[in-house]
Amino acid sequence: MHADAPLYRCSLCCSPVHLCCQKQSTRFYFKHRHEHGNCPAITRGELSQDEIDARRYNGAKESTLHLRMKAWLAACLAIDGRFQDIEQEKTWKGALTGEWRRPDVRAVYQGIPIAFEIQLSTTYLNVIVERRQFYLQNGGLLFWVFALFDNEHRRMTEEDVFYNNNQNAFIIDAKTVEATKGQGRFMLECVWTEPTPGGGTSALHRKTVGFDELTLRPEKQLAYYFDYAGRKAALASAKESEAQSLRDEIEAWWGSGDPRGPDGHLQWARFATRLRRLGVQVPSEFRKVNKYAVIGLYSAKHNYPFGQGKKRLVEIAHHIASGYKHNLSWFMHAVKHYGRKESMEAEGDPAKWVEKRKECVVAYKVDPKPFEPDRASQPLIEFLFPELKPLP
Repeated sequence: MHADAPLYRCSLCCSPVHLCCQKQSTRFYFKHRHEHGNCPAITRGELSQDEIDARRYNGAKESTLHLRMKAWLAACLAIDGRFQDIEQEKTWKGALTGEWRRPDVRAVYQGIPIAFEIQLSTTYLNVIVERRQFYLQNGGLLFWVFALFDNEHRRMTEEDVFYNNNQNAFIIDAKTVEATKGQGRFMLECVWTEPTPGGGTSALHRKTVGFDELTLRPEKQLAYYFDYAGRKAALASAKESEAQSLRDEIEAWWGSGDPRGPDGHLQWARFATRLRRLGVQVPSEFRKVNKYAVIGLYSAKHNYPFGQGKKRLVEIAHHIASGYKHNLSWFMHAVKHYGRKESMEAEGDPAKWVEKRKECVVAYKVDPKPFEPDRASQPLIEFLFPELKPLP
């Protein structure tokens, strides 16, 4: 929205909208960024953001905690000789525009200008974004500091900062100040989460770390101790490697004719266990697998009757169109995807397939239900043939 390219707009008036959360319960809803009075959906209160800010801070002096943290921060930076040009409440002017910001503390660390902002009260997301964009455009790094980061009762604003910083947050308190004095380098408490192999996220981890242990990426406005995105990508890569290996094994097994052998059901049970570990819901018993759907798609992929005694791909097409109509739409989708349509239609007596297709079109218009794909087998099909997604 800040870049005038909103992801979402109101379905009634097309004004940009953003996601909000109710205070008393974790219920989300969309809110207009600006209320123009021309939409029946009223999503904002009577007070503007500026008026709310004025009421919130009118006559209130800077909190004691905020002053204390600012003093702690400046003192800790001064202890660590790698920080230069340390200043409090110093105006930071934009290089090319008239914009300016006044961070709580600013300093230069190994050539990187850093703006330290203390997060104690609620800050609007658009304000966070505007600050982030300002420092990105002016070669600085915005570094948020918290007084605490609760496990269960975090504010949405805190989560906005946390999730946009590679799921890392940093705390300064009396303990980290003493650690800084003891080690002679700027120490903070880092809070982070880790991705889990099943696609979830761990509970919060905590550790006191040195600023020199952090990865600083001004071009991405990131500062982190644990690389959540990197670990998540590594897990995804490992999972995809395991998935591809399993796909190859199943394809080789199916093409060898083993599924029809006496031990076919035992081998499938082993495959099913591995598939479920990857999150693919499949039947344990091979007799419940939609075999002709799999055969049809493998045949379209390889351009011949895969693991079958037939000679031509068009024979598979006739077999499906005659007795397994619920697999026809997926089969024809695969035929087109793999570029087999023209060659398949030219096989054998082309007129017979033309006639069969006409019969199917007429039958579909009378009753489309027999042509409805077997959705129970869709997870397996999408796993074995990811290139065919989305299935019709």
